[in-house]
Amino acid sequence: MKMIYPLLLIPFFFSLANGACDGFNWYHDIDINDCYFKDIAVLQAFVENSGDSLLIDMDTNFNGKIEAIELGWQLWENGRLTHFICQEVPSPYYLYEYNCGLSGNIPENIGDLSALLKLRIDSNNLKGEIPESICELNIVKHGPYWFNLENNQLCAPYPNCLVNKLGKQDVKNCK
Repeated sequence: MKMIYPLLLIPFFFSLANGACDGFNWYHDIDINDCYFKDIAVLQAFVENSGDSLLIDMDTNFNGKIEAIELGWQLWENGRLTHFICQEVPSPYYLYEYNCGLSGNIPENIGDLSALLKLRIDSNNLKGEIPESICELNIVKHGPYWFNLENNQLCAPYPNCLVNKLGKQDVKNCK
C-alpha cells in the first residue's frame, strides 16, 4: 500500500512541470520558454511584420515594446497556442474591441499553428498574399466565428482552401 502513494503523485508533478505555458496571456504568468517554439515563432513574425503599428496597450510588462506573448488575446493549453484573437478581445470583465494593429504580411509559417482552435485576425491592416501554409490549419474549414481574416487588405491569388471564406477585403492597393 505504501508504494501506491508515490505513483499517485506522478500526474501531479507532471502537470506542474508542463503547466508553465497554460492559460490566457493577459491573465496568467506564462513562461515563453515552456511554449512550443514554432507557435512563438509565428507570433514573433506577426510582431516583426507589423513594425510600429502594434497597439502599445498590449505591453503588459511595460517595457515599451510588444513581445510575442503579449500580442492580442491568446489561450495556451499544454504548451500550444489554441486561440489567437486580434479583434473582439474578451476578458472576464468586459469585451475589449480593438484590432491589435497588425500590419504587413501574414507570416509564411502560419501553418505551424497546428493546435489552433480559433484564429480571428480580422479588421487589421494585413496586406499582401496569404501563404499557402494557412491551408494546413484545421480551423480553415470552420465558420467565421472560429476563423476570420476579413476586413484586411489581403490580395489574390488566394489559397484554394479560402475560397468564399475571406469575407470583404480592401483590394485597392493590390496589383
